[in-house]
Amino acid sequence: MSEWIITTAITLGIGVITYFLKRTMSQVDKHGEEIRRIDSERVTKTDLKESTEELKKDIRQIREDYTPKNVHEKDFDECRADIKQIKAEYLTKDDFIREMNKMDRKLDQMLELMLKK
Repeated sequence: MSEWIITTAITLGIGVITYFLKRTMSQVDKHGEEIRRIDSERVTKTDLKESTEELKKDIRQIREDYTPKNVHEKDFDECRADIKQIKAEYLTKDDFIREMNKMDRKLDQMLELMLKK
């Protein structure tokens, strides 16, 4: 009977050791994956320096190309003035059609007068 207890105790001991060993190994694997992920996402100093230089270059270019708001406001004011001038000086489509209809009626009247004589 004591052999049975010793065998059971040894089996339980091996089971506990196996459980903790498996848990430890899975944690090691998980940490290894995290380390690989972090390593793949990390940025080296040279990469950081290159991207910083590119960004500085872009910012310089933007500053060179930048146009102040008041310059745009002047342009918009000129466009508004041009639109008002166009509205005042040019015919609309409806006005043109109306004038053409008047001209057609006058031509028809002249044609009728010529045919009567």
